Amino acid sequence: MKAGNNTVVKITYQLRTEPNGDIMDAADETHPFSFLFGHSNVLDGFEKNLEGLIAGNQFNFELSAENGYGEYDEEAVVHLDKSVFSVDGVVQDDMLFIGNIVPLQDQHGNPFQGRVVDIAGDKVTIDLNHPFAGKPLFFNGVVLEVREANPVELEHGHVHEHGDHSHH
Repeated sequence: MKAGNNTVVKITYQLRTEPNGDIMDAADETHPFSFLFGHSNVLDGFEKNLEGLIAGNQFNFELSAENGYGEYDEEAVVHLDKSVFSVDGVVQDDMLFIGNIVPLQDQHGNPFQGRVVDIAGDKVTIDLNHPFAGKPLFFNGVVLEVREANPVELEHGHVHEHGDHSHH
């Protein structure tokens, strides 16, 4: 079966942000990555490069920053008061350190994350860009399996491995 809309694709992969650079993310045969093809669960360019592949096929491709996580946006670096990180009136200093990913929410209560890049006095600088924004993405790996998605997976829009029907 070929990878395409409404199939479940299971792969191993390595991701680098430079052609021969350090591995930034990976999935191996012990912990492969599975996704429901055609349901916006992965980058569009990622899917396009896997479309039509079958189990056993190897892949090796590059996505530009524009086709990956977008260009780096200087306006997505914000300065917040430390008080934003208060619980019951107490600033959670243990979560405020350079490089930490902190949970945030918008004015509608929707969760998102940011990375602490600076702390100065009572101000915390948070970078809201994706860690790979502005960087090309170099993927290589192997397609382990392609199968038809079951009706529950299609209804829920994501893969259910080993009978798992929970929503995380």
